[in-house]
This record gives sequence, C-alpha cells and structure tokens, in this order.
Amino acid sequence: MKICVLVKQVPDAAVEKRVDSGSGRLDRSGETNLNPFDTHAIEAAMQVKEGGKIDVDEIVAVTMGPDNAQRALHKAVSLGADRSIQLSDDALAGSDCCATGYALARVLEAESPDL
Repeated sequence: MKICVLVKQVPDAAVEKRVDSGSGRLDRSGETNLNPFDTHAIEAAMQVKEGGKIDVDEIVAVTMGPDNAQRALHKAVSLGADRSIQLSDDALAGSDCCATGYALARVLEAESPDL
C-alpha cells in the first residue's frame, strides 16, 4: 500500500502576520513551519504503517510551492515519510486554489496511492 500525504509550509503561528499592501496577499517572508494538521496526517500514516494490520510499503509527502517549501518536506521525512515530492515552477507562483488542486491532482494520479 502507498499512502500520499499532502503537506503545506505555513507561516509560524507565533509570528505576527502582515499583508502586502501592493498585492493584498499574505507576506510569507517570515518564519515558516509544516502545517500542524499535516504533522498529524504524517503521524497517522505512520501509525497505519507501524500498526502491522495493513502492509504499507511507502509514505510519500507531496507539496506545491517555492524552493523554501522543501523545509516542510524535510520535516515530513523526519517524521517518517519515506520520500517527498515538490511541485514547483514559476508558472505556478500565486496559483489560486483551483490551479493548485489541479496540479496536485495530477501528481496524485501519477503516484496512484491507495490512501
């Protein structure tokens, strides 16, 4: 069985958030962490793998984002993911949720996870 977990690097909850006045977007230049909910998802995948009732061959962490999104993937691997995939391209910068969902869906189609 292959488990894919979608993960996201998010601004640190302890750091004050700022909105860029020009673009109206969240300023993501500050400290970032793996989304805490994604940490729980990786841990749940590890529980399935280590539980022994289901034969899990591989846990794959997947994210879409700029180069610094690798930090989230490194954290996911340190929590137990066997490998990671980063989808990154200048054409994807600033993608809305529909474009992001479409791009990530293509990765999942290629990976063909069971969960």
